[in-house]
Amino acid sequence: MTACGGDTTLLDTDALPQVEETNDGNMGAPGTGWCDALAYLETAKLSNAADGTTGDQYVLENGDVVGATVFVPGGGDYPDASSMLTAIKESVDECSADADNGDYGEATLEPISGLPDGAMGFTFTSTSSNPVEVGSIAFAETEDGRLVGVGVTHSGEGEASVDVADLLSTALERAADVDTTG
Repeated sequence: MTACGGDTTLLDTDALPQVEETNDGNMGAPGTGWCDALAYLETAKLSNAADGTTGDQYVLENGDVVGATVFVPGGGDYPDASSMLTAIKESVDECSADADNGDYGEATLEPISGLPDGAMGFTFTSTSSNPVEVGSIAFAETEDGRLVGVGVTHSGEGEASVDVADLLSTALERAADVDTTG
């Protein structure tokens, strides 16, 4: 079930490894890592752009947190998905500048390759964390003009159990069937 009561979600247990817990994720996808500006944008601004933002978060058996959110443009500073993507890029640029100044300890930010045209994604790594934390997040406009965000946060040794580019592809395929009208 989505947060708005529809039957279709962007991700589900069929698209993920072993899921231990499912939560309402309408406050943005995980994966922002140490990028405070992006986390704030997602939870305080994009999620409130217009009624209908919906999503789910999943805690996987290995502790990874995976999520997907449909953001509905139309309110405040975000009349369309393009304006949302611009705001995301500006937030990431702010975090990158802060990281270059040492504001986040030992932290790196890398763009994600292999995403669909027009999509953007980033991996945030904090080696100052104990254990090391890696968050990956990606965004793309849907065919109907909404914005999809997917992400995964992984802590500790190894890599995340899911690939954010694959999650984005799955979410984009399902987005048209996700009801955000409540």
